[in-house]
Amino acid sequence: MSIVETKVVDIIAVPEWEPKNVILVISDHLKWGDKAQQGEHLLLLQEKINTYIAFIESGEILESYPPSKGKFPIIRINGLYELPEQAEFFVDRVAQTLKEVGIGFEFVLDANEDIRNM
Repeated sequence: MSIVETKVVDIIAVPEWEPKNVILVISDHLKWGDKAQQGEHLLLLQEKINTYIAFIESGEILESYPPSKGKFPIIRINGLYELPEQAEFFVDRVAQTLKEVGIGFEFVLDANEDIRNM
């Protein structure tokens, strides 16, 4: 699963090192490219984030993944490429908006250089 499957939650976990949180991972393997490609990429990302928000707010997360009960939800984008300026702005705005409704949000750059060179 990946960012292109906008109606699917990729990964859900309660990591040992973050036992008070439930992490919902968006796997983003796409390159950012030029401005037009960045816009398309951001639209995909927005759709995917909306799917995750609905999954959390509807309570479906509790039905699909019972260990999430009582945990703080964090949507984490696991990106393969560094964010361009436009995407950084988007991520910051989304993080602030979701913080206000009790959902964490973050971008983590995948450090696996080998995958990027494939």
